Amino acid sequence: MHDLALPITRRSGDPMPRWDGLFMALLIAALAVIIAALATSNPVFLAAGLGISLVIAAAFRFDLFVYTLIFLLPWYPYLDTRLPLRDVSMVLRFVLFAAVLFIRKKNGQSLARWILGNWIRKGVLVFAGIAIASLLLSSLGPNIDALRLLARLFSYLALFFAVLGWVETRQQVHRIITILLTSTIGVALFGFYQVLAQGYTDFYFYLYPSQEQALEDWNGRITSVLFHFNSLAGYLNLVLPFSLACLVLAKERWQRNLALICHTLACAALYFTASRGGLIAYAGMVLAVLWFLKPRFAAFSRLLIATILAAVIVFSLQSPFASDGRVQDVDDFTSTSRLALWGTAGAMFLQHPVLGVGYGNYRSLYNDYLPGVAPNELDTHNLYLQFLAETGIIGFAAFFFLIGSFVRIAVKLARNADPWCRLLGIGLGGALAATLIHGLVDFLFNVSPQFGGLFWLILALGLIAYEQCALPRVSSISPVERDCNN
Repeated sequence: MHDLALPITRRSGDPMPRWDGLFMALLIAALAVIIAALATSNPVFLAAGLGISLVIAAAFRFDLFVYTLIFLLPWYPYLDTRLPLRDVSMVLRFVLFAAVLFIRKKNGQSLARWILGNWIRKGVLVFAGIAIASLLLSSLGPNIDALRLLARLFSYLALFFAVLGWVETRQQVHRIITILLTSTIGVALFGFYQVLAQGYTDFYFYLYPSQEQALEDWNGRITSVLFHFNSLAGYLNLVLPFSLACLVLAKERWQRNLALICHTLACAALYFTASRGGLIAYAGMVLAVLWFLKPRFAAFSRLLIATILAAVIVFSLQSPFASDGRVQDVDDFTSTSRLALWGTAGAMFLQHPVLGVGYGNYRSLYNDYLPGVAPNELDTHNLYLQFLAETGIIGFAAFFFLIGSFVRIAVKLARNADPWCRLLGIGLGGALAATLIHGLVDFLFNVSPQFGGLFWLILALGLIAYEQCALPRVSSISPVERDCNN
């Protein structure tokens, strides 16, 4: 955006006053006072005020708008009103996409190259088209619940393409990873606060009033600022490969220290989720990462330090309500319910093998196969069966073709001689490994928009790294970033 500063005379050494900076400072101060006053009375004002503030800020410092959205990924506010659009974060993702579209057009950059630049980008669009077709052609047809889930999927893809269209330098990727590590530290600390408070806390229910009815009674399993224990475990497992990679490959000592803090706290928080799938996924991810992470001795030693520190935190915070038994044993209800949900998904797929029952329709239809079970509350608890049931063999093949393509990208990056490329490859590969393993017992894209957004953000970072590592090094400041900062 054009610089709003006016040329004025100044003495040598005096700072140049900037009208845009002054305006933004006053705007932020005023909004902060208003939001603080209103937020104490109703969380709706907090969410709405934050959304409006971010949209206004985007017009003046777009880079800060993007980084703030990424930092706030774990928090997903809903407006508890009768308005048709209550999902603040979903709207902001579409705003981000529209803003990147505007900036690229303003800079004369190719829109076709941005959206259709290679076969992976085209593959993402094909997958989106299959999801739409599966719903439109389903026997149940479009319905409000399925359309909400489809809109949520499109918000993930909007974030994916927005990041692809905005990020053009390694410096931007470096900042995003740093922000993710910092944000995850905050997520873990709030989880520890829940452990100490022996409950989800009043602040959690202030942020998410509807969760008072949705969540089971406190049993020692933390949610932090996400909606569920398993969702938190899945989210942490997307960040942990990057913290592990930064422990060894980050150039600056401060980032290695930040990664150590993040990995230590996130590991301890993962334990307190008591998510069996999450813990197994973490173990599988670590094995996959260590295979490519060299020097291997440094990787083992720093991982050991982080693990010991995490164990110290766990033993320090351990309480009588901790779910140790749950980690060790699978209760009859869990095993029986999962088998019933998996069998239902299999039956749906066999009856509709080509395009499934329609994207997002599993929730609306499983009650027909399981009478007496409350409708519209559950997913299959299996990534593979969910896609087979809802999008058939065509949607399943399209999605896992994309996953396979990104696995191939991750391996190529991890074997690159450039430490920066290796870091991104190991982070991407570890996140994919954790998702595929955890996906055997959970489907998080519908129940955790935080997980879904972060997953597609990581895919975008991996694709950016792959494209940049295939090109010669250029200036560290991109035209888009330069335009946004001016």
